[in-house]
Amino acid sequence: MLELMPYAARKASRMHPDLEKLKSLQEADREVQRLQEEIAALPRRVAVIEAKLAASKAELEEHRAALKENELSRRKLEHEIQGEQQKISKYRDQSLEVKTNDQYKALMHEIGFAEKRIRDCEDGILQSMLEAESHEKAVKAAETELKAEAAEIEKEKAAARSQTEQDQKELAEWKAKRDGLRGAITPDVLSHYDRVLAIRKTALAEARDQHCMACNVMLRPQKYDELRAGQQIITCDSCNRILYYDPSHEPAPEPPKTKRKKKAPLEAETPEPAENSAAENTAAAH
Repeated sequence: MLELMPYAARKASRMHPDLEKLKSLQEADREVQRLQEEIAALPRRVAVIEAKLAASKAELEEHRAALKENELSRRKLEHEIQGEQQKISKYRDQSLEVKTNDQYKALMHEIGFAEKRIRDCEDGILQSMLEAESHEKAVKAAETELKAEAAEIEKEKAAARSQTEQDQKELAEWKAKRDGLRGAITPDVLSHYDRVLAIRKTALAEARDQHCMACNVMLRPQKYDELRAGQQIITCDSCNRILYYDPSHEPAPEPPKTKRKKKAPLEAETPEPAENSAAENTAAAH
């Protein structure tokens, strides 16, 4: 007993020899392009990674600069306090030598002004110390974050380099495969493939249901039949791509519908003559 096979498997796959190679060539071209783009993108990936690290370093330097500026500001205030204290000491010495009340009041005014300036400087130093504590915490946090980020970025860069090495290896393999395929295809067909590829980015298109699946233009019935026969290279009249036909994509035919048998009409009962019925009624009466 024969085992039934799926419909698509029973259909014969008739394809021009060059078409089989062209389909493989198109796959190779796509892989070559993909790998070349990945390899070309590596410098940009590394630049983005390094930019992240540079941003973290810049943030750390900002905190360090703020901490240094804070320290300089605090020293300036401390130096100003020393200057005001020297002024107070001088004014007090002078107050011992003055001979008028106005001169004495003037010196006391200068001393009061210097003391107020010292208090202001001390408040500034206190505020500066609080800010310094905040900057020191920010610096430590930024240093810790930068250290962890630097380690992670080195891993990313190593992974990117490893991926590029793998891509370059695969690229060499695909190029070798592509060169072998190109050498096995009819020159005129290959030349047409190259021209369309340069313009359309893809040179092959599947034909299905009498349509080019790339540009959706309907094919003439004769051309579609010739394509299905698989004896020659057929191109789309609209987009000029080389067409191929895949019988596995053709829907299976619907099973034939079974006709239902009509039921025979029932025979109608023949009524008895009226006279027979009357005679039977008379006999029953006797």
